[in-house]
Amino acid sequence: MRLEDESAPLREAVPAEYADIVVAVTELGSVTTLMMLLAVLFWWHDRRRSALVISYAVAGLAVLLSVETLLGLPRPPEDVWIASIEVDGYGFPSGHAFAAAVVYGGLVSAYDRGRDWRALLGAGTVVALVSLSRVVLGVHYLGDVLVGAGLGIAFVVLMDRLTRGAPTVGFAIALVLAVPAVYVTGAAPDALLGLGGAIGGVLVAGRIDRLPDLRSRLEAVVLLAVGGAIAVVVQVVETLVTFAPVLVALYAVLVAWVFLAPAVVSLLETAVRESRVA
Repeated sequence: MRLEDESAPLREAVPAEYADIVVAVTELGSVTTLMMLLAVLFWWHDRRRSALVISYAVAGLAVLLSVETLLGLPRPPEDVWIASIEVDGYGFPSGHAFAAAVVYGGLVSAYDRGRDWRALLGAGTVVALVSLSRVVLGVHYLGDVLVGAGLGIAFVVLMDRLTRGAPTVGFAIALVLAVPAVYVTGAAPDALLGLGGAIGGVLVAGRIDRLPDLRSRLEAVVLLAVGGAIAVVVQVVETLVTFAPVLVALYAVLVAWVFLAPAVVSLLETAVRESRVA
């Protein structure tokens, strides 16, 4: 099922000196990269659609962690890894492949590009590259990434039908899924991230349609700088905390901040303008 023998030729096809490139590719499917991508899209583009995909990502995280933990299948042995990278969790299905399919596939769906071959090709290429990078690095077997990507696509289809384009519904589903995930995983950090993200989304997603529009390119740049800086600060604080309830609260604040940052920056810009006039 995991296609162990079929994975070896893929690992051997890429020389070890290209490991850094493969690591860069695999980062396209990491939680940090995907959430930053979605945050920027939310700040600069269509907020409702981007928020919907954020809810998919949070809900998907809970599903993946529950499935991985319940199956409990290990990763390939470390002697086949071609790079020293930090990995945790179990080996089946692949979290990076699943997350890439949920986010990039979710964006295609949420932005109504399902019949645009260029969008499908672009998203499919990224998902394939991320998935194959995990096999090349040696941290997953080919079967792990195929199942991970397949589950991700199926999850997007299911969430599309359940949410009907409503981010609040997506986050409510994420909250329902996150609670058992915390229990199943023994309150693993990523499970707490899913729970906190779901709570933050449920609390503030209803305000999305009332957020002010961007008024200038300068405001867009300020929003990225301020929004990104606060998000980084929250993540740094998170590394210093071990108490689970506080971690959940921090993750809730992080997601809530992504949604509320446009309003805060708009108020700051208005205040600056009024002070100059005065």
